[in-house]
Amino acid sequence: MVKFWLLVLLLLFSVFSTEVLAETLVVDQSGGVGFLTIRKAVNVAGSGDEILVRPGYYREGEIPIRQQVSIVGVPGQVILEGGFVVGVSGFSISGFDIRGFGRGTGVELKSFGNTILGCTIRNFSTGVLSSSSDNQIFDSVIEGCTVGAGFLEGSGNQIGDSRIRSALGVEISGSQKSEISNCTFSGKVGVSVANSCDNAILGSVFSSATGIKASDSERNLIGGNDISSSEAGIILERSEQNVIRENEILGSKIAGVLLLNSSKNEIRNSSARGCAVGIRLKDSAENRIENNLLKENEVAGIRLETSTENAISGNLFWGNGEGLSLRSGSSENGIEDNEIVGNGRGLTLLGSGFNVLRANRMDLNQYAVRVDWEDPSTRDDGPFRQDFGPSNVVDGRPVCYLVDGRDLKLGEDCGLLGLVGCKNVTAEGLVLTNNSDGALIVNSTSCAARNITLYGNEAGVRMLNAEYCRIEESRADNCTVGFRVEGGRGADLLGCIARSSSESGFEIEDSEDAALKGLEALENLVGISLLNSSSCTILRSDVIRNRGEGVRLIRSSRCTLNQNTAFENRVGIRASGSDGVMVIRNEISSNYESGLVIDQLSTATVSGNTANGNGDGIFLQAVVGGKIEGNNLSINDRYGLRMSYSRDGKVAGNSFVQNGLGGASLIDCSGCSVYHNNFIDNGNRMLPQNAVDNGDNEWDAGPVVGGNYWSDHQVVGNPGSDPKNLPSKGMDRYPFQDPDGWK
Repeated sequence: MVKFWLLVLLLLFSVFSTEVLAETLVVDQSGGVGFLTIRKAVNVAGSGDEILVRPGYYREGEIPIRQQVSIVGVPGQVILEGGFVVGVSGFSISGFDIRGFGRGTGVELKSFGNTILGCTIRNFSTGVLSSSSDNQIFDSVIEGCTVGAGFLEGSGNQIGDSRIRSALGVEISGSQKSEISNCTFSGKVGVSVANSCDNAILGSVFSSATGIKASDSERNLIGGNDISSSEAGIILERSEQNVIRENEILGSKIAGVLLLNSSKNEIRNSSARGCAVGIRLKDSAENRIENNLLKENEVAGIRLETSTENAISGNLFWGNGEGLSLRSGSSENGIEDNEIVGNGRGLTLLGSGFNVLRANRMDLNQYAVRVDWEDPSTRDDGPFRQDFGPSNVVDGRPVCYLVDGRDLKLGEDCGLLGLVGCKNVTAEGLVLTNNSDGALIVNSTSCAARNITLYGNEAGVRMLNAEYCRIEESRADNCTVGFRVEGGRGADLLGCIARSSSESGFEIEDSEDAALKGLEALENLVGISLLNSSSCTILRSDVIRNRGEGVRLIRSSRCTLNQNTAFENRVGIRASGSDGVMVIRNEISSNYESGLVIDQLSTATVSGNTANGNGDGIFLQAVVGGKIEGNNLSINDRYGLRMSYSRDGKVAGNSFVQNGLGGASLIDCSGCSVYHNNFIDNGNRMLPQNAVDNGDNEWDAGPVVGGNYWSDHQVVGNPGSDPKNLPSKGMDRYPFQDPDGWK
């Protein structure tokens, strides 16, 4: 109140000092003295006069102002149902409660240099409308309006120390050099700026759904504001050379600051906390984002989409989903001297190549750096071509990221290894932790990594479209995927260990001629996985206690699995849709469901394997031309061999001993030939069952070659001539007297 009366005295002093002959008119609704209505007093008053309005409720509609007068009311006690249309300069009004009915304008200022002081204006389409210059609104409340205050055209208008609770707080359109300061806003949009320049929005508090929105505007200053907006804090659209500084933005579910198709703006010394994205740029270029605090934003601290040539420097990213994220072709940006600490992902460069990164520090992030395609169908290496200087560090160790390197050997302690378009580069003895890809090898030839320790990465090692590259004697623990090869040919993984991967220990996809030798895959979801690959070899490797498959092949043709051990997995080995697979001389034991599963393929060879102590030893489903030869399929909980919906197969030279439900079960199979197998003591006491068949299959190869040995069917001769009938269907016409009697 003291502030209000001081401003009133200043206004009166100004009037009396310039108009010596000014009069004071009194409006008293009770009829004691002066005029009964404001309108009559206004009509009588001359230029420079003062009108004092005593308490009351005045219903007068729209009052035109044609003289330079000052109208003074008692705050909270003078209520006007109506408004003013001001067509003169130098008018002032103070201490009024001006009320409408949801339409029209409370105070319309058609001339320059007018003042509204200490008023409450409510329930209009527009509370205050200025279409001229140098008008002022101070210490006022504007509420319940569609637009609180509108500055249309003109320049030098001001609104300060006011509370605005309207759908759109202040609209600045076609205006320049206007200022909003120390105000509070609530509603849908706090301030809207359109086609305007050189305005300032300073020191204000916003709790509107959107704080400040500027479109097609330039050289505006937005500074020192406190913005808690549920939708967006600050939006710039098609705007240039604006400065956003020293603002605090909280909890915006779209973005704290959002730039759309905007360029050459500055965002500095501000904070964005608890938003979906702290600062978001889309289709924007040549902006400077520096010295900001981005904290605890759900998606990202700063996110660029299709935005180029921006400078991002000196920012602190802490506790965000992603710290700094560049996507969708956000290229040629400068990223320098940022601290990226404690985020889910520190730095993400997705489908965005040719950025320059210097002196950035990435510490204590779950995954420090991710560089990747955004669209995997686009296989060029452009998104991986980044200019990472060695001044960038991950958890205190430099980033080693080479593009087009040749004939080099890396032995230093790196926080991240990247080889893009390299040839004959070797890295040894590195410890790579907590990256999206610990070691990333892209479009490179004859490169190698040896004795690498990998921990907590999404992929310990990732090779993309590489040819004849090798990973040797390396170990990956607690990664999503230990070692991953995508595309390319001739990859060698030799003597490596993958343990406790949440997905696969080793994963080969869309690759040719990969060789996996001497590997250990322990306690992963899947030990070794091949997908859409061909002519690969898995040799002398151990897959143990994986929660899914020890080895899994899906649509991977002509692959060979030789001399491997699969122990205590859910499924030891599975090959699905992988024509021409060869599974030979493997030890497959104690797997909970099946030792070996082969399904939906043609031409499989399963030879010389031991499958003991599994749920089922071998399970074939929908296989054409499968050869099951020379395997030991014994002591499995259910069947040694279970086949369904398969045809034209060969089952020969196998031993089925003491399997829990039966030696072999052929269900809905046809054209299969089963001979020279030992069926010994399969089934149980309640239901002894060496084999069962309900299809059209042959259980012998004629009188010379003979059939099988059956522990529950005694005959004389190798082969004999007393037929063995199988349950359901099938007959061995020439069973053998002795195990291996055909040898």
